[in-house]
This record gives sequence, structure tokens and C-alpha cells, in this order.
Amino acid sequence: MLPLHLTRLFGVLAHVDAGKTTLSERLLYFSGRIRRMGDVHHGDTTLDSSAEERRHGITISAAATTTRWRVGDEPVHQLSLIDTPGHVDFAVEVERALTVLDGAVVVLDAANGVEPQTEAVWRQADEHGVPRVVFVNKLDAVGASLPRCLEQLRDTLGVDAVPLQQLLPDGGLVDVIHEEALSFDERGTLTRRPFPAPAERAALVERLAEHDDGMAERFLHGLRPTNDEVHAALRRLTLSRVVVPVLCGSALKHRGIQPVLDAVVRYLPSPLERTLGQGLKAQVDAPSCAFVFKTEVDAHLGALCWVRVFQGAIDAGDVLRVAGQKKTERVTRLLSLHGAGLEPLDRAVPGTVAVLVGFKSAKTGDTLCGGALDVQLDGLRVAEPLVQLAVEAESREAHAKLGEALRRACFVDPSLRVRVDDETGQTLLCGVGELHLAMWLERLERTERLTLKVSPPQVARRVTPASAVAVTYRHVQQRGGPGQFAVVSVALAPLPRGVGVQFTDETTGGVVPAPFVAAVEDGVRAGLSCGGPSGEPVVDVAVRLVDGQTHPKDSSAAAFEAAGTFAVRAALGQAGLVRLVPMASVQVHVPDTFTGGVVGELSARGGQVRGLEVARGRARVDATLALEATFGLVTALRSKSEGRAQVSVHPAGYERG
Repeated sequence: MLPLHLTRLFGVLAHVDAGKTTLSERLLYFSGRIRRMGDVHHGDTTLDSSAEERRHGITISAAATTTRWRVGDEPVHQLSLIDTPGHVDFAVEVERALTVLDGAVVVLDAANGVEPQTEAVWRQADEHGVPRVVFVNKLDAVGASLPRCLEQLRDTLGVDAVPLQQLLPDGGLVDVIHEEALSFDERGTLTRRPFPAPAERAALVERLAEHDDGMAERFLHGLRPTNDEVHAALRRLTLSRVVVPVLCGSALKHRGIQPVLDAVVRYLPSPLERTLGQGLKAQVDAPSCAFVFKTEVDAHLGALCWVRVFQGAIDAGDVLRVAGQKKTERVTRLLSLHGAGLEPLDRAVPGTVAVLVGFKSAKTGDTLCGGALDVQLDGLRVAEPLVQLAVEAESREAHAKLGEALRRACFVDPSLRVRVDDETGQTLLCGVGELHLAMWLERLERTERLTLKVSPPQVARRVTPASAVAVTYRHVQQRGGPGQFAVVSVALAPLPRGVGVQFTDETTGGVVPAPFVAAVEDGVRAGLSCGGPSGEPVVDVAVRLVDGQTHPKDSSAAAFEAAGTFAVRAALGQAGLVRLVPMASVQVHVPDTFTGGVVGELSARGGQVRGLEVARGRARVDATLALEATFGLVTALRSKSEGRAQVSVHPAGYERG
């Protein structure tokens, strides 16, 4: 195991079809981790390993591996790479990765620039404080433009994007810092030769001098900084997320891959440079602390916990506990990941992604601690399900098997939900989007050997109060012996879209003791969770507890919880409810000759076109429409564009419907 300062844990993030998995495959090949490059279209890449990923040519689950790379005469560095999905339906996989990554490479399609999922993952990375470098891919494609991508990075994402390379007419690159021309043959072999670029290098130094005191001093005195000084300044500014280095090339044509590996080593942080908080330090000789960012169930090994170690070291045989719990468990085996494969691992130290075998009580989002340490790290932010399907097994005998399979699926994927419809008794599988559910159904049929009957997709609707009301509810059952007594007065009011549910205690003088206030809140939230006419959740609502009464003998937490539920339901009955329809933001990139057909299809589905841009023979159409109207939209738009439309659909909140 290399010293911690010589390790990098980074992810590859992108919009779907930007070339993220192709780049990851090339990074592994040119670093010597694999001997043969796979191809997404052939379904034989190292990191897209499931049958569903290879069949559909997309990344569904985050995949991890480890390789090594040396920059010039520097020591060898260990690189741990996590490849993530680009489709919005699998955003939870990106969220999982960002909770544990130290840095990231964001891939852009040079023809499409900053796309919707690029924005989404960029914002997620901002929330997690992850430093990034950018790789502008597909520069050999029709409509590709490095300057336009740089402009969009600055205007759309608001980042100071600093290009480190320029494109040569023959497909080669100019290394601005070293003033070299980089040439790549058909196998990607890199050749360097001197290529004076004094104006470009001076412009780069001036950009860095705007933010870095060391560069500013040399710039003001007219001194030429050394290459090492420029790299050091870029590293400081990248780690502080002041600037974002930008590289370019074509992953499919093997151009520009080695400079990306160099940039990972030079500019992205080691585990020692990550701010951990909670008093944790990235050191081996300390109580172990690891975060569970993914769980799987293996037919032979049982429950598998994917963890990132933040402090201490984990060995096979170690005893750990889930933070906040007393029960301990033993790690029976310690493994590392290489795509779908698992390999023995001697020890997991800070910055390591490892798989723990034998830890049955942990779930995604838990923190594992050793010794006397008991620290809970921030968990995952999981998107609410928007689409649901009714799922039935082909026979009564297979029904129990389906139920157990769905339970395991929800254990593996926290963005899945399963519930039973109170009226019909149907089992409903709820997910982020149509593709998300389709992939899981394929997986269930393949792995569990089930034949499933599935209803058409339905959106998960919500309701919100139409007006503000106040009610007093008396929950009194006193017929001799122990009784129940709870009186609560609540005020209910609608909130703006997207706010959620707010509960506040405005009682005074202790008329409702604190334990009973907590019970009222539990009851209120339970009543709102299925308070709609068809059991829909009630959202965007404020509930205030303004008064109450207790009985010296018959009041209890259970009584006040029941009173809270009944009170909020009575208030909803008086306030009236408004249905909320989930909306979607749609972005379509298409050759401009097909713009009319795309706009027509969106309009026919009730969509509103918000923007239309045409440049260099390609059009970008932005529209908003009801999520329900997007079912089958991708197929329809591709049909109207001879298969050339690139369509992105993203949740866009709820509107009255």
C-alpha cells in the first residue's frame, strides 16, 4: 500500500452519452490496468459489467477499480476510480459516489457542451465540496467546439474554466504549460515535440495570477514561472475550487488520455487533503471510521458493504459497529473492486474503497466505527420516487418470492420504494423514472427467474392544502380504567412549491409537555404522509401546534400522537386539497432540420417550449411538460429525427394540475 499522499480517489461524472465510460476504459488501458480496451457499443467494457448495462449501452450502477500512474520522474501514484451513471434516473448512484470521492473528472461532449445532467452532477459536486478537472471529449465530432464549451462552463456553471490545451488542425493538442505539441497515433501512443506558445502560456499565467499570490508576484515582476510553479499554483486553486483546469481530446480515438491521468495526479487531492470534520483525520493509527455508500447481495457471499475508509485501517477479522448502535459484527473478508470482479485486499486505509463481507446489520448511509469511536457521517440525499408500476408475479407460488426480491432490491437501491395500494391490494414499485424501473424489472426477471405482469407507468401525485384553517381536536376515551386524553389545537396553511412539510410548536407555559409535542409531530407527519383522497402525500404545508390540554392520569404519548393524526386530517378536510402534478424539464439536441418535428411533438404533449437555440447546424430545444406526458417521448423524438435526437428528461418539481 502506497503512502496516503501518493493516492487519489476520484470519479468520472458526465451527462449520458458524453463518453464517460469510454474515457474510464481508456484510463485503465493506458495506465496498464487492463490489456484490452472494451467498447460500450460492443458491450464488453470493464466497468459496465451487468447484463442490463451491456445490453443497453449505458451505465446503471457505479463501478470501482484501482490502477497506478507515474507522471514523469515522480513517484508512482495509486488511483482509485469510480465510474458513475450519466442518466438522471440513476442519480442516486452519483450521489453515492460523491459522498466518498476526493476529486472528479467531469466529461463534456464537445458538440453539446454543458447538458442538463452535467449541471445536476456539477451542483451535487459543489454540495459535497469535490474539486474537479474537466475533459472536453469528442472534439473530432461534427459541431464540436472547445471555445463554446469553455464559454458554457463559465456562463452556465459559473466556474473559472482554465484551458490547459489547445486543439491542432491534425487532431493533436498543444500543451500550453510545457509548450509542447502532443501527437497520438491510432493506438493512442503519445509523442511530444517542442511547440512554442508564449502568448497562450502568458495568458494562462495571468489568469492564475488573478487568484494566486505566488503567481501574481512573478507576473507583476515580469518573471517567467517554472512549469512546476504553474502546476503548484493550479493545484492550490483546484483544491480550493477557485479554478477548474480543462483538458480536451477524443476518448474513442485514444487522444488526450495520458494528460488526464497526469491531471488527476497533479491537481486532484489525496485523502490527506480532504476536510473530514467531526474530529476525524486521515491517519492509519487511529480508530477506524468508514462510510457505507452502497450495499449489494451476492448469491454466494451474502450481504456486501461498499465502504470508503476515512480514518484508521480495516483488516479482515476486525470488529466494527454501526454508529449509534451497540451491536458489533466481525468483518469476515476484505475485498477490492475491479468492475464486476472482487479481489482479495490485505488492508483498507484512508482513501480506500473496499468491500466488507460478513457485516449484515449495515445499510447504505451508515457509518462503521471501530474501538470506542462513535461518529455518524452525513448520509445520502435520495430523490423521491416519481413513477410507479403495479407489479404482479405470474403465480401465487411466485408471489412470496417476488416480495422477498423487492425487499432486497430496496436494500440495494435506496431510491426504490415498494408499497401496497390500500384500495386495490396491488404491489406498487416506485422509482425515479421510467428507465430506472425498466432496468430493475429486467434485473429481477433475470436474477430471480420471475415472469412479471406490469401495469403501465403512473406518476406519483401529491396534494397540498387550498387554504389556511385552524381546528381543535379532542381525543378522549374515558370509560373506566386507563383512558386516553389529548386535546390539540393546530393551524394549517399552504406553503410555496418545493418547501415540504414544516411543523412548529407555538404552545406556551408547558400546556403540552415536550414529549407529547414530539408525539403530536409524529402523528401530524403520519397523517400528512397519506392524507390525500387516494392516499397521496400532502406536501408544501405548515402545521403549527398552538394549544392543548392534558389529563393528569389519562394523557400519554400514544394519545397525543393519535390526536395529531386526527387533527391534521380534520384540518385537511376543512381546507380542501389541490392536486399537484409532477413536471419535467426536457432538453433535446437535434440537427436543425428536425427542429419542427421536435417542437411539434412537444407541443402535442402539452409542453411549453422555453428556449430554442440553433448554431452550427444543430438545435437545442428546452421545454417543460407534465412528467406523465414524457412516457414514450424519447422513442417518439428519435423516430421524428431518424434516430439522431439526444433527449434529456429531468424532474422539475410540482405544479397545480
